[in-house]
Amino acid sequence: MIKIARILVILTAISLMVIGCQNEPNPVVSPNSNSIPQLGAAKISIPAGATLVSATFYISVTQTNGQVVNIYRVTNPWVETTVTWNNFAGSYAPEVWGSFTADALGYRSANITDLVRAWIDGTYPNYGFLLSQIDENYPRATYRSRENLIDQPYLRVCYTLGDQTPCVQEFAIADAEISELYANDANGTIVNLFTGWNSPTTLEKQSLVQFDLGVTPPLASLGDFVWHDVNMNGIQDEGEAGIPGVTVNLYSCADVLLATTTTSANGYYLFPNLNPGDYYVVFIAPSGYVFSPQDQGADDALDSDADIVNGKTICTTLDAGENDMTWDAGLYMPQFLGCTLTIGYWKNHAGFKSQPDMITQYLPIWLGTAAGPKSLAVTNRTIAVNVLVMKTYGTESNGITKLYAQLLGAKLNLASGASDAPVAPAIAAADAFLANHNYLDWSGLSPADQQMVLDWMEDLDDYNNGLTSVPHCE
Repeated sequence: MIKIARILVILTAISLMVIGCQNEPNPVVSPNSNSIPQLGAAKISIPAGATLVSATFYISVTQTNGQVVNIYRVTNPWVETTVTWNNFAGSYAPEVWGSFTADALGYRSANITDLVRAWIDGTYPNYGFLLSQIDENYPRATYRSRENLIDQPYLRVCYTLGDQTPCVQEFAIADAEISELYANDANGTIVNLFTGWNSPTTLEKQSLVQFDLGVTPPLASLGDFVWHDVNMNGIQDEGEAGIPGVTVNLYSCADVLLATTTTSANGYYLFPNLNPGDYYVVFIAPSGYVFSPQDQGADDALDSDADIVNGKTICTTLDAGENDMTWDAGLYMPQFLGCTLTIGYWKNHAGFKSQPDMITQYLPIWLGTAAGPKSLAVTNRTIAVNVLVMKTYGTESNGITKLYAQLLGAKLNLASGASDAPVAPAIAAADAFLANHNYLDWSGLSPADQQMVLDWMEDLDDYNNGLTSVPHCE
């Protein structure tokens, strides 16, 4: 009698039960399942451009024998419900691809990364693998099969994409035990799997384990980088570091929240394993930070895509297999001076030519109210300078044009930390007025209304020039 101490346990295609692990250590988990996975479920999917890091097979031991079990690659297809010792016909290659020891109850694991990689890259067709106990002279070990309601065999695959290492965890959807002693019996529905012998002399058993582990057409992914935009220009410049711990939310373009993650220690984030479709993300600025100018420069991979007000990106369409790592957000911490500056200072510190940019950090600013039909939104430094020089939105002979300039100067001073005590009433009144009037309306105002506008402008001019109780910057 041939003494081959191998028990054949067949594990085939994996049900797609995905667990995303952005920062994956190496815990041995014991997942429970309330239902038995069905044949034909989707296989593991790794996004295009990703690199396989690890593939670990887990099987739960219910009866130990302390013996090493090797894993061999199966070379021919089989069917769970009909596979037997005789029709399997030793269809496995002799090379060992991994091993574990049945020396304790609970999950044991085996590293089969090289085997899974060979399946993924097409080196070998994927017909699963065989579990074979090395020493033939020991009783069998027993394991839970997928027909158990708890602790079924499963596989955990991790891969890198950017600087993230997400993982997917898959439960077996088919397995079978075959035995030399009962060579024509098909045991694909039993609740236990085995390796080893029933007897050291005549009751040899062999078991075969097969995972039909393949890769579906690739899913998509979206992500990239949140950085500290030191010079506030909305572009990722050399030396500007990522910001860790920033919350990023993923939405469908129907405004349904789909997932939430946080940036890594280096400022990167990733939403992997996405179905093709339309998505956008929303970045949540940490306390003290504001968003950089949006869509600056010519390189979409290096700009900030977050709306400066709400941190939201535009919608994007992901194709199957697409790995879109271009969705970034720049953040900076505004400076707080605590004193007033003239409109001339702000005009000459807007970042043009060799000037430092002191304005961008405080934008956006509304001249009027955010909901006002005629309010002027100052969303970038170009608009700010145009307001301050008083040549674009009317001329210096236009009282509303002059009010624009002094109101913007005052609001820049407030944003930099100066007190609003002397001018709060003037600012509130000017905003209410500018919500419904712009510079084109100046000539149509009554003399009384024109004088009212000029009075607000003069109060704000005094404030900006240090002629009130608020300290003026040197």
